[in-house]
Amino acid sequence: MFRQVASKLIGQPKMFIQKTDHKSGEIYYVLNKWPTAPKPPAEDEYFQANDLLLDLDSMFSEHVRPATEEDDIQALKLWTRDRKKNKIHGNLSQLKKMLDVSRSRAFEARSRPLNSWRLGNCDVFSAALRAPSQAPLIGYSQGAISTSTAETRHSLLHLLCSNNGIEEQALEDDSLLLQRFQSRLSSFKSEQGPKVSASQLSEALRSQDSLTSLRRLVSQYLSCNPNDLQPDLSLNVRDACESFWQRNLQQSTHDLLTFVGNLGQRLSAREDHLGGPLCGFGMKLSAEICHPTISRQYLNMGSEINHWSSSDQGLRDIVQVLGTYMRHFVTNSEPNKLDVKGRKALLKLLVGEVDQEDPPTIRSVILDLLQDKSREDMTQKALDAYRAYIVLLGHLGAAALLEHEMQLFVAGEIEGSKDTGGLKNSGHQPDATVAEAFQVAIDNLVVPLDEPALPANLDFAGCVKLDRRAIIRSKTPRTEYKINIE
Repeated sequence: MFRQVASKLIGQPKMFIQKTDHKSGEIYYVLNKWPTAPKPPAEDEYFQANDLLLDLDSMFSEHVRPATEEDDIQALKLWTRDRKKNKIHGNLSQLKKMLDVSRSRAFEARSRPLNSWRLGNCDVFSAALRAPSQAPLIGYSQGAISTSTAETRHSLLHLLCSNNGIEEQALEDDSLLLQRFQSRLSSFKSEQGPKVSASQLSEALRSQDSLTSLRRLVSQYLSCNPNDLQPDLSLNVRDACESFWQRNLQQSTHDLLTFVGNLGQRLSAREDHLGGPLCGFGMKLSAEICHPTISRQYLNMGSEINHWSSSDQGLRDIVQVLGTYMRHFVTNSEPNKLDVKGRKALLKLLVGEVDQEDPPTIRSVILDLLQDKSREDMTQKALDAYRAYIVLLGHLGAAALLEHEMQLFVAGEIEGSKDTGGLKNSGHQPDATVAEAFQVAIDNLVVPLDEPALPANLDFAGCVKLDRRAIIRSKTPRTEYKINIE
């Protein structure tokens, strides 16, 4: 107590302050952090000013000049600046630029019917069925169903909007995007675009850098030309497809075959033909994936326009197709690519079916070319195809057909297979390369152990039936089958 009285008399503050806990009522002490009160600033009768303010009051200073109207205007702009108004002006300027870009790109898309990213009916339909952005999308790639990400679809939509003058904000609203697509498509249909020439179509097809853009370009061309197709459409599309195929053989084969098949169905719906070049390309693609049934479909389509016997390219395609199927038998990397069903389909591609009347087959096309005296320039290529056909019979185990063909060959009934050597009196000596093909086929020929001996005087239809039954029973143990070349 004496200490408190002494501190009051001296005027010094307390070092500790007494506190009381409200819950327990206990008394405790805390350190006094402010032993002395802060002093207020001293109040002087004068104030300090910097040199610049003093100079402004001096009319004769070198830093001072008389005020002008420009100073007033500048000060007015500075002190009357409205941030909201400036932001609105900036947004309006940005919208104006976007509108100019949108108009220019819309005009470019409307005036260029061969723009692969021009809007079409399928794009509007796809936008109407558009899934939520978080849902996975189903795509067809590399011959199997695979899941593609939503970013892939978003990038495609971004390309469509960018090339057709549609603002990017429409991508955030599905209903707005569909509205923009419908509006742009109606403007395209209201104006008749310029007619596309053959050179323009060929140049546009060569300039495509992806299969997607190529597919869209062909679709745009068919939509813009419902009644008039370029005669070289099939050849130009094939050249563009082959350039993609050569870059990536394994990954693009299924996609290209799907594209050619869809194109053929669309042309067939409008009573147009796919064209010989694409029929040959479809055969090559189907042979690459070892699908003889599809190869036979394209063989029939090409026969409708007499493509195989009238075109050198068609015969070269047949030779390449037969070589591809032989490669599937020879290579051991994919041993089970042709099962029993596939072998039956391949035999049907080569020789046809007995119950059909004069079907187009590989054999019939080759024999027609060998017997055509007016196409002697194609005889050598037809012989190449015939040799490949003979070797394939051996790989399939078609012993009856192989013996039947050998009898025709030895008897000289296969036109074009006689090696005259350029001499008039050389006789009917068989071509040595064809004989070698028969020997290779015989070396590769294997048949089931319980296969009965071949009946005598068996016609061609009977040979086909006999070999088909042998293929069905090909899962049984097999043995080599010997045929003597006389």
